[in-house]
Amino acid sequence: MSFCHICTQASVNPFPDFDAEEDAKILRKAMKGFGTDEDAIIEILCHRSNDQRQEIDTMFKQAYGKDLIDELKSELGGNFEKAILAMMQKPAVYDATCLRKAMKGAGTDEATLIEIMCTRKNDELTAIKEAYNAEFDRDLEEDLKSETSGHFERLLVSMCQANRDESYEVDEEEAESDAQELFDAGEGKFGTDESTFNMILALRNFNQLRAIFRAYERV
Repeated sequence: MSFCHICTQASVNPFPDFDAEEDAKILRKAMKGFGTDEDAIIEILCHRSNDQRQEIDTMFKQAYGKDLIDELKSELGGNFEKAILAMMQKPAVYDATCLRKAMKGAGTDEATLIEIMCTRKNDELTAIKEAYNAEFDRDLEEDLKSETSGHFERLLVSMCQANRDESYEVDEEEAESDAQELFDAGEGKFGTDESTFNMILALRNFNQLRAIFRAYERV
């Protein structure tokens, strides 16, 4: 399993009594002098939202004239360093980095491609594509086409368009109809009509998909 799979990005909820200047002071003290207070680093960075961590990053440079990321790199090591640095990335940059790692070198980490491309919201996918281009000077869709093939490639290209229905509404009648279409396109025929699977999985909102999966069990 890749590091991008197992690394969490800490709290997604803002810390209620957030003070970027005070947090920057604590981090500076934790990394100043002999040794590193890793517990203090964990206490601050793992209990702040990503937006708050970005504010701390800016405040640290403003207050001390040093880059927080560079300081963390010089003081930490191993998987702990990787986890902390991953948390300091903006979500779109983190996902873009994971996607690049999944497609770089020999072989392709398809699980990471599925996890990111099939679960992110439309605006998140748009931000990921922009971050991918900015960080690596590459086009995400073109890399997906290059590193995958067949129906899997077409599904990922569909995801890359960031055009999924994002309403929360569930139409049970439509779910029954889609479930029957999926059955007829798969188990109910010789061979598989992957285009039907692609269309439904790529366009329906997540609540509707859950209803479709439940309906499929009754077909």
